[in-house]
Amino acid sequence: MHMKIKLLVSCAAIVLALLAGAHPAEAQKKSKVKQTTPPAAAPKADTTKARSASGLKPYNQVITAKAKSQSGLFTVHKVNEDYFFEIPESILGREFMAVTRSIKTPSGAGYGGEQINRQVLRWEKGPNNKLFLRAVLYINASGDSTKPIMEAVRNSNVEPIAHAFDVKAIKDGKSYVINVNEFFNGDHQLVSLSPATKRRFSLGGLQKDRSYISSIKSFPINTEVRTVKTFASNLPAPSGSNAVTQLPAGASTGFVTIEMNVSMILLPEVPMRKRFFDNRVGFFANGYTVYGEESQRADREVFAVRWRLEPKPEDVEKMKRGELVEPIKPIVFYIDPATPVKWRKYLKQGVEDWQVAFEQAGFKNAILAKEVPQGDTTISTEDARYSFIRYFASDIQNAYGPNVHDPRTGEILESHIGWYHNVMNLLTNWYTIQAAAVDPRARTKQFDDELMGQLVRFVAAHEVGHTIGLRHNFGSSYATPVEKLRDKEFLQKYRHTASIMDYARFNYVAQPEDNIPAELLFQALVL
Repeated sequence: MHMKIKLLVSCAAIVLALLAGAHPAEAQKKSKVKQTTPPAAAPKADTTKARSASGLKPYNQVITAKAKSQSGLFTVHKVNEDYFFEIPESILGREFMAVTRSIKTPSGAGYGGEQINRQVLRWEKGPNNKLFLRAVLYINASGDSTKPIMEAVRNSNVEPIAHAFDVKAIKDGKSYVINVNEFFNGDHQLVSLSPATKRRFSLGGLQKDRSYISSIKSFPINTEVRTVKTFASNLPAPSGSNAVTQLPAGASTGFVTIEMNVSMILLPEVPMRKRFFDNRVGFFANGYTVYGEESQRADREVFAVRWRLEPKPEDVEKMKRGELVEPIKPIVFYIDPATPVKWRKYLKQGVEDWQVAFEQAGFKNAILAKEVPQGDTTISTEDARYSFIRYFASDIQNAYGPNVHDPRTGEILESHIGWYHNVMNLLTNWYTIQAAAVDPRARTKQFDDELMGQLVRFVAAHEVGHTIGLRHNFGSSYATPVEKLRDKEFLQKYRHTASIMDYARFNYVAQPEDNIPAELLFQALVL
């Protein structure tokens, strides 16, 4: 702006000088007129033109004094009904993962807490004051980023630009301010339902007047966006390959409303070392195709999904000698403060039952369960730095144990176990049918708290197994001879199923005359 003023003054001086040489009196007259013009008038017009051409405004005209701001992975500002992200220069090019989950759903349209989609993304600068959100596809990779093969891989794997944002302002030349209302309010596949899901539930277009952002919260390594989305409900498809499998409750009104949460989590700057997958070990796996200069073919690289457990530098030699050591960062699950007090200790036991397994791997106190200290507002269920056992007051008879992992390495970053209150009704039915012949406690309409607590502990241990990367192990129950299911000495040593990750439930083969104690009717936590 100051440069433009100087240029205008310089130009005016040259013109006056030329006029003075030809017509001194006229030049002097015009000079007086020029001096009476308000000095700010000319620069003001030029500044307006410059702003409209670039689309940028001063930072304080976009993020005004009315803004409610919170810092975190992305600094979030709310100005009236508009939400803005402030993306620092330092985060451009860094990869983060957007995980979209349903929070509340109508009956017949899945369960709250289920994952809808997951995508790795990164910000990059585009032309004309645009900020691009590019989808990162982990399908093919180069074995060595320093070799020419890397360029060939890039040329054959262009990553799509998933969305373009107009930069509204730039702060100190280092942070880019964008309005995110339209992106999260809209029906963008990255943060909404996939076309396949819409077909499954016979859903139509998004109803914008009934869809909105309910909240955005930002934390050090993640930003959480909650939205309410309403879709038109179409008539069921005709019978055949495209038939609707189920119709959500309320679809008869012509509309279906779903609450969703998008969790954007920053991936580690230094990726974890991968552990190659072996199908003899029951881990979940991830992988991609790798092209190497030295290899004569494209290789499929598959690696296990696991937590980043590492010994402290000073304990490495102790671990090599076979001594138990504590990890740098243990796996910690917090109990949702909404959990009824009488079940908390059993959920904690279900988590810490896994310590014996980690001790076999050389770690002590590797996995812990804690309660959130009363009044502590620094630990949030929405903060990706903390994993929780979430307690849902729901009539759904279910519990689940997902994990969010880095697709580059398989490193598990966080996990929220979903625990539905009515899973206890399911446990009552299971145990009554399968164990009532041996355990008299199973013959009552309502179990005592100790028995129900042990059932809660049993299911919690199974779900924790999924959160540490383990799949179902249906081979373990096959390994136990049927006659041994009534052998007390065998059961004391091995239980009826060798892995908690099986679906063997309870020992229903045991009979009253076998004198099998009730505690031996449960699965063992043995890998």
